[in-house]
Amino acid sequence: MSAVASTTQAATAGPVWTPGPCDGSDGVTVAVDLTGAGRPEVVVRCAHGHHGDARAALEGAGVPVHAGQQLGAYQDNDYVCRVDGLPASDPCAGHADGQPYWKVWRVGVDPLSWRGAMTDGGPGAVRTCAGALVGFSFGVGTPQDPNVMTVAPDQVVTDPAWLPPAC
Repeated sequence: MSAVASTTQAATAGPVWTPGPCDGSDGVTVAVDLTGAGRPEVVVRCAHGHHGDARAALEGAGVPVHAGQQLGAYQDNDYVCRVDGLPASDPCAGHADGQPYWKVWRVGVDPLSWRGAMTDGGPGAVRTCAGALVGFSFGVGTPQDPNVMTVAPDQVVTDPAWLPPAC
């Protein structure tokens, strides 16, 4: 299992975020699993305020996002190519089948677990609301190069009463 890490907020103009999960329905909790992209950590931040989709929440959490050119794995223009500078080797010139990509995850219940978003349009098409948790991981999705979250949702949001809101 990976360590869950958080970093301090940089002094920048723009959306406010804090390290760690959100408290209650104060914002959207964003978990970025960097293990598939070469770093041994999961960054967890609270993007305070309302962020209507997973990509806006990722950006609102202060995680650097680099947009790719052409189409991503979800057929989305300006897809999420790099997160926090990873992977540095990707030229961001479009996605090809069988190549790794940043996947967006929602949380489902019964059991409480990560579920792939499975939407056209990428993270910008994944609706979020106050109190939500979204995840991002990097990989192809094969046994040799899995695209999974290495921490469970209840390891990110540790409040035992938490359930994902109906967004």
